[in-house]
Amino acid sequence: HPKNDRGMPRFPYEFENNTKTSALMLEMTKLIHNIGKVVTMDSRFCVAPGILALHDVGVSGQALIKKRGRFWPKHVPGNQIDEYMKDKPLGYAATLKQCIDGKGFLVHCQKDDCYVTKIMSTHGLIQPIDNHNTYRNINGTWESFKYVEPMSRHNHSKHWVDDVNNRRHDPIGLEEVWATKWWPTRQ
Repeated sequence: HPKNDRGMPRFPYEFENNTKTSALMLEMTKLIHNIGKVVTMDSRFCVAPGILALHDVGVSGQALIKKRGRFWPKHVPGNQIDEYMKDKPLGYAATLKQCIDGKGFLVHCQKDDCYVTKIMSTHGLIQPIDNHNTYRNINGTWESFKYVEPMSRHNHSKHWVDDVNNRRHDPIGLEEVWATKWWPTRQ
């Protein structure tokens, strides 16, 4: 969008009343507004105003939560969640429910071996997904647990993106892959 000398859009912009990250999230999902799709995002998009803005336009957004430096994102009491979950068994899941501007805001949490996975969203159930087991080696013993819905959706989605990017960057021909310095092969 063209900007004026103060960095503001020259023309009225549909999402100008949102934060920069929220506006980007809304712009990227514009084609699926009001059709009830779920969008999974990485931790760079874990901003509560963005998740709530997506909810307002009929998109169910969820984003992985990570601590940025010393601070957790706004509306995420990460240290308290970690303290609460520290003695819970592997795979234990819980949801912190909040109300922000009259809208439900959820922080889904699931205990892993050395950390607690946290996802912010306005939707989702803490319901184990039967066909999404994961295994951890704890003190030489393999233990398993089932991911709950938000974590399962996130893990499946991140692999889709990674796999597409890997295929997109793969060389097409054998001659691009097969690099040799041996003179007879290069003839």
